[in-house]
Amino acid sequence: MKKMTYLSFLYIFIFVLAACGTSSKINENQETYVKKVPTSTGNMSTKPYVKGVKNVDVVNSHGSIDGLERMEKFYEDVQNDISSHLRIVYYTIEGDPMVKDLVYNGESIEVKYDTTRDKYGSGEITVTSCTNIIKEVNPTNTSFIAINCTDHYFGMDEILQINYNISQQDRFDFELKYGEKLENEINTHTNMMKKVMSKEEIKVTNDYVIPTPVMQEVYKKLVYANYLAEKNFSNSCNNEDTRNYYLKVYINSAHLEFRWNACDKSNDAQKFTNIAEFIIEQSDVNQDRNSDIIVQGYVLVKNSDTLLIGEEMNIMDYELIKDELHQLDAFIFDYIELEGLNTKEFQVGDKIKATLEGIVEGSNPGSAKVKEMIKIE
Repeated sequence: MKKMTYLSFLYIFIFVLAACGTSSKINENQETYVKKVPTSTGNMSTKPYVKGVKNVDVVNSHGSIDGLERMEKFYEDVQNDISSHLRIVYYTIEGDPMVKDLVYNGESIEVKYDTTRDKYGSGEITVTSCTNIIKEVNPTNTSFIAINCTDHYFGMDEILQINYNISQQDRFDFELKYGEKLENEINTHTNMMKKVMSKEEIKVTNDYVIPTPVMQEVYKKLVYANYLAEKNFSNSCNNEDTRNYYLKVYINSAHLEFRWNACDKSNDAQKFTNIAEFIIEQSDVNQDRNSDIIVQGYVLVKNSDTLLIGEEMNIMDYELIKDELHQLDAFIFDYIELEGLNTKEFQVGDKIKATLEGIVEGSNPGSAKVKEMIKIE
């Protein structure tokens, strides 16, 4: 999903309107905040450090997110009616931290948004109450959204969004070596795959291509592992037979290198081992290079035999755009007109997943014929 500055400004403008309305406000002299007694979300890894802010669970530094497992745990706690709490820190463009505290008491979520550390902001603390939190997963982004919130436009508050769209990168490739002596290799940079089957048999493929959906999933896993941040791998292992890993990631004009082994049980190493094993597993699958194209999005316009959808939107994006269809070019999403289908069972506002017959022709809006389509509940 792609959004331009207009959409970001609109989100901020809406938040300011809500904050200036009837929502509860606390000034700097009333900063003491009485929390409901929570159940611990668990100590899954060392918590991130933010200067001047204590007990941080999640840090979102302009899309590089540390502590996603705690966001997931808080979401699961709410779904299971378990009292829980979460502290998220976001950074402004100037580098000032803004804090969002979420406290779930088993019935409702209290959301406290603290901008007092933002030198160029309103310097307020606002509190609102929501009834639940939803997790909306798209092929290239995932959003956690609090719903039924008081004094919020659409009654929603986007808590966190994770973006992992490889099409927004100029380049994404990787080189994975693994084995006791790193003798095996899977390389999308050179399209080469080498697997040592035995001392006598070595299999080499020089035209190896991983399909785009698999590449997208690898990139998503790297983003969830916060691959851009410094990693704390421990390569001390006395077992000579252990599997070692070397991963080199090419991203745009830069590259990053990671080395670790299967003995390393640190949080970072386990995440990267899962990524490596996923790549290895996919390399053993007979991949279909001509697989169907699948699109997902919200229905914006319905005609007798066509539907216009906005790809990769979440529910808040849809609510923002649905009444502004006369100026769709003000919001940078991918729009597709789906043709050749019976639209009776679909309505404006439905979220759908469609398998295309062929490719998307043109752009914004593009057009494509549909092989099959389902509604996502």
